[in-house]
Amino acid sequence: MQTIRQESSAPPDETVEQLPTASHTPTGVVLVPLDKIHPDPDQPRRYFDEGELNKMAVSMREIGVIDPLTVRPKPNSNDLEYDLLAGEKRWRSAMMAGLQVVPVRIFDVDDRTALDIKAISNLQRSDLNAWEETQAIMGMLMRNLEKSQEEVVSLLNQAANQKRGLTDNVVRKSDWEIVEDVFNLVGRLTPESFRKHRVPLLKLPQSIESVLRQGKLQYTKVNEILKLKSVEQQEALLDEVMAANLSVEEIRQRVRELRPSKTAKEQSPNLSGRLTSVTRAIKQAKIWHDPKKQKRLEKLLGELENLLQ
Repeated sequence: MQTIRQESSAPPDETVEQLPTASHTPTGVVLVPLDKIHPDPDQPRRYFDEGELNKMAVSMREIGVIDPLTVRPKPNSNDLEYDLLAGEKRWRSAMMAGLQVVPVRIFDVDDRTALDIKAISNLQRSDLNAWEETQAIMGMLMRNLEKSQEEVVSLLNQAANQKRGLTDNVVRKSDWEIVEDVFNLVGRLTPESFRKHRVPLLKLPQSIESVLRQGKLQYTKVNEILKLKSVEQQEALLDEVMAANLSVEEIRQRVRELRPSKTAKEQSPNLSGRLTSVTRAIKQAKIWHDPKKQKRLEKLLGELENLLQ
């Protein structure tokens, strides 16, 4: 990962436009016009509580912005424009408060490091939810491994199978060192716990993803809902949970009620197994010497062929 270098700074009572040169000061903070700062439209955090934004805006009108935002110069821009790296909640509240300028720290970093700073900033939030955390960590893994999401998941599965002795394929040492570096930087979860408990969140039905992303439903409850195989059942149970505010234990009970029992499964033999058994039996049967049975078999085979079309 690139070493982050702070580009320029100025006393907090000056704007960037007022500076004849990039003068460095102990504070490392400059004032930048708010309309020159652009948030990332693709950042993992998509939901901001309006009530909290309003409270922060009131505070900003009274005492200003206490914690500076983190930005970098916007690539290919000669007009002192900036990309927001950390502090979108503060940026939104400052807009609501009608502020003209805000204090910032400016860092000169490449695209990959900028994305990692955004991810780490999100991961340090106290109100981070499991979906946002999963998206941020997966993004860091994809960028630093230079792999797609599917390739990262495949690598994690391969490492798990290798550890259990289920495969002869060995994960490249350089790739695994990057994985470990990311999780050491994150400071929580392990590659295996992320694989088992967070990767499933990457392919949620839209309705479940929405409530999880907005923090309306705890990850532990979502995890229980996902134990149902059918998306229709998952969404129906989600409606129940949201309407009645079911506890985790109550959700577990509903899942047990909705899942087919082992007895029911035993009473409905596997169709593929039945077909294999019937095919084997037909080859050994005396049906080939009975014209009537052959005709009946021909009709049944025709129905089967039509079914498979």
